Amino acid sequence: MRLLLASLVSFCLIPLVACSSSSDEVACTTIAAISVTVDVVDATGAAVTDADLTYTVNGGPSKACEQVVENSYDCGVEEAGNFVITATRDMATKTANVTVTSDECHVIGQTLTITLD
Repeated sequence: MRLLLASLVSFCLIPLVACSSSSDEVACTTIAAISVTVDVVDATGAAVTDADLTYTVNGGPSKACEQVVENSYDCGVEEAGNFVITATRDMATKTANVTVTSDECHVIGQTLTITLD
């Protein structure tokens, strides 16, 4: 019995996916998922580290994306819907659209690259 229980616990914890005794139940993690991760580059593919990024979801209010490392920005946490992401640097502006969906627990994060000329 102990071996069966240990195997079941190991099976549930290792993949970090839903695991329950009933097919109708889902066990979700408490880790928040980023909605959209955006890398910003210039026309040569070099990292752009001084851009300003904002986003809207389903036409709502504009919010700032958070720069997490060099040219990588996180836009939204656990927000699903139609995203419009705007990157601005000096006089250059570029807009990208992406749709973020969700499952029973979290959003299905999207990644994209925006090229600023």
